[in-house]
Amino acid sequence: MSTVYLISVFVHVICAAFWIGGMLFIPLVLVPGIKQQPNRVLLLHKTATKFRFYGWLAVTILIISGVLNFHFRGLPFTIAFFTSTSYGKLLSIKLVLFVVMLLVSGIHDFYFGMKSIDEMQQTSGNRLKMLARWTGILNLLLALIIAFLGVSISRGGF
Repeated sequence: MSTVYLISVFVHVICAAFWIGGMLFIPLVLVPGIKQQPNRVLLLHKTATKFRFYGWLAVTILIISGVLNFHFRGLPFTIAFFTSTSYGKLLSIKLVLFVVMLLVSGIHDFYFGMKSIDEMQQTSGNRLKMLARWTGILNLLLALIIAFLGVSISRGGF
């Protein structure tokens, strides 16, 4: 194994940990911690906006390091590999779920999340807040499944 490959895997794991850690931090630590603060909506908005930038940076690095990891492993980028080998099938599932996660993240981050904060600033409405919460939960579940598949793939599959 080359040093560059190990660095690429390390960066991939760190970015995945950052992505998942942020998704756990906001609902489990930040939101309960600011619940009684009069400016909680502003704090949530500023924190979410800051995490959004670094989160999407981490996702971009995940894509780059994932492609590099694929390359360094010498895996064939063919339909046959993705459909006929157990390794390829697991990787296919991981990649499909990753694309779904990106779509859900985009909807959450750039629509429901921001609109729900606007809604909370103007009224006590809950409709968009609930949609933001559920897309966030779905996103976290997808990320955890993807991480599990990554561990499974790196350990030789199921």
